Amino acid sequence: MTRETGLSSSDECDPTLAGISTVVTALKQPAMVIDPTGHVHCANAGAQALIGGPGGRPLQEVLLSPEAELCRRLSRLTRTSAPAYLRLEFSGGTPTIFQGSMLRGPDGRGNGLILLVADNASALIGKFINLKTASRKFRQQIDHSQRRQRALRQEAAQLKRLSETDPLTGLLNVRAFEEKVRHALADRPGRHGALIFLDLNEFKHVNDVHGHEAGDKVLKHVAQALTFPPHSWVATGRMGGDEFALWMPGTEAEAVPELLASLQARVSVPYALIGRAGRLTEICMTAAAGAASCPEDATGYGELKRIADSRMYGNKADNRQNPRPQAAK
Repeated sequence: MTRETGLSSSDECDPTLAGISTVVTALKQPAMVIDPTGHVHCANAGAQALIGGPGGRPLQEVLLSPEAELCRRLSRLTRTSAPAYLRLEFSGGTPTIFQGSMLRGPDGRGNGLILLVADNASALIGKFINLKTASRKFRQQIDHSQRRQRALRQEAAQLKRLSETDPLTGLLNVRAFEEKVRHALADRPGRHGALIFLDLNEFKHVNDVHGHEAGDKVLKHVAQALTFPPHSWVATGRMGGDEFALWMPGTEAEAVPELLASLQARVSVPYALIGRAGRLTEICMTAAAGAASCPEDATGYGELKRIADSRMYGNKADNRQNPRPQAAK
């Protein structure tokens, strides 16, 4: 290969390579013509400086990258009509980006030669575009992951609510109510509070006379009457059947009697429903109530529950004027 023509001695008689050499030699950027095996057929001065001088030796001899990797990339380039970028790292210089294109004859068919032209600017643009594409895909993946995480959090919150909620009334179930009260007592030991139990009077009569559907409506009505705003920190639960419980934080023992009367009044507000016979019926419930105060009666949930439950049933037994729910005439 000579620096003047850029052709190896074996290729100087090839008219196709002679014409290509004229174009390659005139290029300002480093350029060379190779075949798919990596053998250099033609190189201009810039390319000769990179490969270490003239000579028809294989390109692999002056590259730091593995021979198999170069052959694989060149083979892939021969199977496409679109230009491709190759990063070649020479043993005597810095890595250089080449744009590779298959050379074709007048008939449009490939002649088995590849033109490599150093094109760092285009390569950088291509890298920037690829980076933007990768960034967009990464952003889409992050968005998808965040949506999935939100969906999982919502699903987890829903499952948690279902596990803690009485399905009929929407109040806390027994386990969730007792756990919440125990945590409240443990977080603020000795803080004033009242544990209140209520049991509906003559609820069985409602089911027997008006049907279980009416009974369910009564339970929902009572649950709504005993529900307090979230900021009040009052916990309300259904303990089973027609029995309800409330934890009233910050309530002192002196205020309990008035509080019980207020809760019983809430329960006894009359309301209308459609009974078993399809007639509009007015229901007015009453409830027995009992309370235990913290810390006056006890400071642990188990003992507070026992005292409140005992006082509630005592109130139920002592009340001789608990009327059955009456249907309005």
